[in-house]
Amino acid sequence: MAVMGFFLNAPPKNTRIQRLPSAPDRYPAFFSMASPNGMLKSIVSSLTRKSPKPINEGTDLAAREEHWKIALGEISHKLIQATRKRDEAILEASRLKYSMAELEKKLNKLEIYCHTLKSELDECASNPRKPKSEVQKNSDSISDKIIENFLSSVSESRSSVRQLSRSLAMQLRQIGGKVYERIQFLLQSHDIKIPLSKNLKTSLIFHLEAILNRAFFEDFETIGFQKNSPNQILNPSDRTESNIASFNRLHRLSWEEVLSKGTRHFSEDFSRFCDRKMSDIVAMLEWNRAWPEPLLQAFFAAAKSVWLVHLLATAVHPSLPIFRVDSGVRFDGVYMEDIAGEKARELAPATVRIMVSPGFYVFDNLIKCKVSIVDLNL
Repeated sequence: MAVMGFFLNAPPKNTRIQRLPSAPDRYPAFFSMASPNGMLKSIVSSLTRKSPKPINEGTDLAAREEHWKIALGEISHKLIQATRKRDEAILEASRLKYSMAELEKKLNKLEIYCHTLKSELDECASNPRKPKSEVQKNSDSISDKIIENFLSSVSESRSSVRQLSRSLAMQLRQIGGKVYERIQFLLQSHDIKIPLSKNLKTSLIFHLEAILNRAFFEDFETIGFQKNSPNQILNPSDRTESNIASFNRLHRLSWEEVLSKGTRHFSEDFSRFCDRKMSDIVAMLEWNRAWPEPLLQAFFAAAKSVWLVHLLATAVHPSLPIFRVDSGVRFDGVYMEDIAGEKARELAPATVRIMVSPGFYVFDNLIKCKVSIVDLNL
């Protein structure tokens, strides 16, 4: 009956019967932990959620690697610097050894020269009336030849610088402008004004010559035209031989040879002199154009002649001194020559307006400097 009652009280056919959940479904956490695999998964999951240590450890490792890379780079840089300093020290030591060897050679030569000179002095003291030796006669002959070439070279230098002045004046007619204004500025201190015209004025050429000679003969008294330059050859006799050899080599040097081989091929010192003087003149005139070949050839001739004068002036001992005069000094016909020639003799008194070319003392004689004068009576 109970069974019948149950069926009698059963729900209608279209009613859905819900199944009660089983124990595993009702207690999922308990049954999942009951198995070993479930417990392991739960522990790993909890550790993963609670501890981000694997990520931090990777970041720390990358940071340490970067730190070691930086440290290694610094060590490499220091090693390179140390190696470079070591190489520089070795090179400097080699240079010092070479310099010491050269100095020792020069000292030996100087010692021999002093010993020879002392012997000759003792001989002269013991035999005061003894005629000149062959060595002395040869020395006098060499000095006479040097002076002869020196006088010729001074004349050649003045002609070459004047020719360069003419070439510059021709270029000035074509370009004018800033270069002409610069020349006027350079002559301003001498109270000189030169009008620019189509005809080449003699005064313009002379005053350009004065500007160029001032540039070319600057530091003439020094070794190689360089201030505080040391003596490369201490023995006067050796210096004489060296300068004469350089003079003979450069005296015949032509413009065509310079074009084909360059000045450095024939003389390092002369090449440096040309470079310096070219730079000085370009800067002085503020010349910003390329020089045409005729102008370069005129510059080469002037530079070569001035350099030859310098070689011969320093070939004798003591060297032949140069002298210059300043603007405003009284004209002295003993030491000065006016560029106006015969007209200058009629002007008295007079003062120097500008020095055109320097003069030289040649033992007991002299080469007059050339000047432009101002008549004080005008």
